[in-house]
Amino acid sequence: MSSLRALALLATLSLVPSTAGAQAQPEEPVQGVAYVFTTVDAYTVGNGTLDVTGTLVGESAPRTFRFWAIGDASVEAARCDRLALLAMTRPGRYLFTWKWTNDFSNYLTCTLTRQ
Repeated sequence: MSSLRALALLATLSLVPSTAGAQAQPEEPVQGVAYVFTTVDAYTVGNGTLDVTGTLVGESAPRTFRFWAIGDASVEAARCDRLALLAMTRPGRYLFTWKWTNDFSNYLTCTLTRQ
């Protein structure tokens, strides 16, 4: 490799923004929309929040969504833990559906369906 070509390659690489330390913020789900995951890669329970990382049906790249557990919704969310863990242990075997209703109750529903 010529020194001019090596210098051009080095200049190009130094101009590319680094994403090594950057962590993307979770996406906010749309209320009333069912999110169907073919795989669940991570499931995080926080203080009033639940983050689900996985690949949605029809997509190839994983995405992270932050769902809010408000009031009694935290009880339903706790029940979804087992379903998400089962989807994680058997990727591609189940569809994990998470839906946050868009009425005043803010109920969460989750479904595990065998493919």
